[in-house]
Amino acid sequence: MGYGSAMIGANGAGRRPRIGYLGAFDRCGPPDPGGSLGLWTWEIARRMAESCDVLVCGPLVQDAPAREECEGVRFARFQLAADDRLFRIWHRVRRFRDPSRPWFASSLYRLIYAVRAAYDLRTDGCEVIQIFNHSQFVPTMRWANPRARIILNMQADWLVQLDRDLIDSHLRPADGIVGCSEYVTEGIRRRFPHYAERCRTVYNGVDTRAFIPRAERDEASSGERVIFVNRISPEKGLHVLLEAFERVVAQRPGATLEIVGPDAVLPAEALVSVSDTPAVRSLERFYQGSPYPELVRQRVRGVLDGRVIFRRPLPHHHVAERLREADVFVQPSVFDDPFPHATLEAMASGLPVVACAVGGIPEMVVDGQTGLLVERDDPGALADAILRLLGDPAKARAMGRAGRERIEEKFSWERIVDALKSCYFEPLR
Repeated sequence: MGYGSAMIGANGAGRRPRIGYLGAFDRCGPPDPGGSLGLWTWEIARRMAESCDVLVCGPLVQDAPAREECEGVRFARFQLAADDRLFRIWHRVRRFRDPSRPWFASSLYRLIYAVRAAYDLRTDGCEVIQIFNHSQFVPTMRWANPRARIILNMQADWLVQLDRDLIDSHLRPADGIVGCSEYVTEGIRRRFPHYAERCRTVYNGVDTRAFIPRAERDEASSGERVIFVNRISPEKGLHVLLEAFERVVAQRPGATLEIVGPDAVLPAEALVSVSDTPAVRSLERFYQGSPYPELVRQRVRGVLDGRVIFRRPLPHHHVAERLREADVFVQPSVFDDPFPHATLEAMASGLPVVACAVGGIPEMVVDGQTGLLVERDDPGALADAILRLLGDPAKARAMGRAGRERIEEKFSWERIVDALKSCYFEPLR
């Protein structure tokens, strides 16, 4: 039995369960949630609020109010200034750090924020509390909420990359561990077999009403608009795509590449330092010298001049518009991407996908049916796959239709909410 199992079963008839989310460090609420985890939190919370009382705790960022309610979801936001001061002290003291015990996995990491949120969730009487990625928040949340069911939702590989003993101590008080893909979940089960029964996979989702195919796509002539939607950061592989696109333009001079996303480079300690994959370790070169976003923009010269367009970061509903105008979506991830939202949104928009066969991507993209999968960090293979789709628009449109059908069948937010409810309210162990 998990810590919170008995309490969940004791809910009275007609009483709405109380669910709390320790939000990500993105903006979690309206009008435009920021980052993939902020988006996940908002899309799930507002749907959960139809049948549950929902409180989202998150950081006080941008111009968001400390307290607000929207679409039935209540938000409590907290300052991070004290935690930032604590980090500066820690950074001065810890000159030589074990890469498997980075700051972001430390029990001190944003501890003040976590304690304040834990007490807010306790005061609210939350019976289920979900935490994103940071396993060190689990003991804190358990200490303040001894009878709640604590769920850790992993959208990253950290549980298998960081110090095993450290992570084991974090996982012990958790009632459930949710991976965003089988790739993530199986990795956790293998490394922590004694927690295997607590682990489930719940995929990420997409709004199938907001992301829809272009109405005239079936009648469109041969389109040559390629799109990349993601953070501009080394692990997302934009440098590989630009090298590949030089080869594409050499054969199809009319092709264009649109790049949509913020300059948001993942810190090296959260990527290169914790990975044992050679392709990922090789990304260390991008953390020396000029910033990565500057490097990739400098690359757009010569044959790519005028063929590659960088868009400023767009509100989420505008991203949907850009996807509808494109013909092929590319996800050139170099690292083991757990389950990227942008790929789901492209498929929902009726686009064929060219992606690297890494992480959880093969669980969403069916090679040869909804898109084409290639090896990571291989510009030649990436270019060949893009050219195949640009050269066969009928096949590309068929893949796009199949992708949309797959999204409707498996990855709508409504299906994800149903799967989460089974984790929240049914025995996990």
